[in-house]
Amino acid sequence: MKSVAMGIVLIFFGCFILYAKSKHIPDFLSKFGDRLRTKPTVTRIAAYFLFLLAVVVLGNSHGFWTGLLIFLMVLMFTLMLTLILLPLNKKYAYFIAALSIIAILTEYLT
Repeated sequence: MKSVAMGIVLIFFGCFILYAKSKHIPDFLSKFGDRLRTKPTVTRIAAYFLFLLAVVVLGNSHGFWTGLLIFLMVLMFTLMLTLILLPLNKKYAYFIAALSIIAILTEYLT
């Protein structure tokens, strides 16, 4: 079950990197976004590599098709969280994102 948690964390990092590359990054993350926007191809490749690694990890632990289905569901949920939470005030965004990650990980680890 620890591999499922690793896949979920990889998906969260990949979504965050892709969002930080956009021009809609919040002010409190602008320094991080500026660094990622200077090399958009490298950033995109790194994010897609994290997604591919997550598919491999989830596919290895649950089988390919089930792992792919879990990946797609977690990816949709993570993209939704990223688009809704990051534009909020940073202390609320960090709190809600941390609660969401903890809820997902405890569900999979128990």
